[in-house]
Amino acid sequence: MSFTIWHNRTAFLLLGSFLAVAQSFAQDVRVETQQQARARQQNVLNNEEQPEAISDSELGDISLVSRQPRPKMFTFFTTQSLNFTSNAFLVPDGEQSDFYWNGRVGAAFVPYATRNFTPTLVFDQNWFRYGEFGSLDFNSQTLLLDLKYDLNANDTWFCNTSYSLSRLTAPHSSVDEFYRYGFLNASVTHLMPLGSTPVNLGITGGTYWRHGDPSVSDRFAGYFNFLAIYNLSETVQLSGFTRPEVQHYTHDPAGDRDDFNVTVGASVSWMPTQYLVLAATASYIGNFSSVGARQYNVVTPSLIFGAQLAF
Repeated sequence: MSFTIWHNRTAFLLLGSFLAVAQSFAQDVRVETQQQARARQQNVLNNEEQPEAISDSELGDISLVSRQPRPKMFTFFTTQSLNFTSNAFLVPDGEQSDFYWNGRVGAAFVPYATRNFTPTLVFDQNWFRYGEFGSLDFNSQTLLLDLKYDLNANDTWFCNTSYSLSRLTAPHSSVDEFYRYGFLNASVTHLMPLGSTPVNLGITGGTYWRHGDPSVSDRFAGYFNFLAIYNLSETVQLSGFTRPEVQHYTHDPAGDRDDFNVTVGASVSWMPTQYLVLAATASYIGNFSSVGARQYNVVTPSLIFGAQLAF
């Protein structure tokens, strides 16, 4: 399967890596109690067409090396997921499980683009609703600017720099907005096929800074994302992913704190059309902290429906 097909299906499954990263951190911050598994890969491959020829009255036939299609200016999307968490409060002992629903709607706008540079402005709204622990329910809104720069002609090496602002609100509380934060992220991604097999690999290395009010979750971090996708058919994919991350907290109430966080998971997705995707994913997240009370383990399986419209 070509890079183009891989890009289209993987990017749609993730609805853009910048969206997944922004909202996974919104959920983490809200409760310091829940994290979702997502393959947070920067999987953006553009369609490179075959050489073509044009004619000029003075120059005759001219062969073009390649022509890149313009990215869609507007994209509207939604994802709906039903999730289970084995450790709703992210505690080291006495774990309590729960089901929760996450609904997301949003829009992305590409004001202009060049061959190597694509800026994207994204707004999304999230709703999180828990089954047993309604006190964990929250809503979030995020505005994000992502700048993508291609490092080579076939778009297998690229870097992203993004900054987002998020606000979180509690639907069952007299206090409306209870948290706001900014998130600055920079990363470099390499995508590659595994020979002539239907397997594609991706690796991303990056760093981020999160700062908020209140500041108890402020931190600097460095991470790697590893992703492998096996294309069973034109519409069905299997994938495996892992994300090791080192975090340094700057304002933790317990004092000096350093964490090692690792996510390991797998997913299967079916994309019957370019507009719809159905997926099932499961992941294990382990957080190993220099502060014992901050350590936890959680398993999170999910069923996901996604839809998008771009023009």
